[in-house]
Amino acid sequence: MTAIADFRHRVTLQAADEVEDGAGGVTRTWQPLAEIWVAIEPISLDDKLIADRRLGVVTHRIRLRHRTDITLSHRFVLGLRVFAIRAFRDPDERGRLLECLVEEERP
Repeated sequence: MTAIADFRHRVTLQAADEVEDGAGGVTRTWQPLAEIWVAIEPISLDDKLIADRRLGVVTHRIRLRHRTDITLSHRFVLGLRVFAIRAFRDPDERGRLLECLVEEERP
C-alpha cells in the first residue's frame, strides 16, 4: 500500500503533439497536461542494444492518485529526467491509485 507521504516527487505529465513539418514528416513536441505528486520506485536495471551501442535502461514504477486521462502516449518529467509510460493499471481496482510501469529515457 502506498502512503500519502510516499507521494513526494512533483512531476509534469506531458502529452505528445505531432505537427506536420511540411516535408512529409512530423515534428513531435511535448505539451504539459498537469503537475502531479507521485511516488517513484526503481524496480530494475537492464541493458538495451541500440545501433550497436549498449544503453542502460532504468525501469521504475510510478504511483499516483487515480486518473482517467493517462495513456501510453504520455510521459512523466522530473527535472531533466524523462519517464515513458509502458503500461499502467489500477492495482486494487478501486479507483484510488494508478500504477505506471515506465522506462527512463536517455537523451
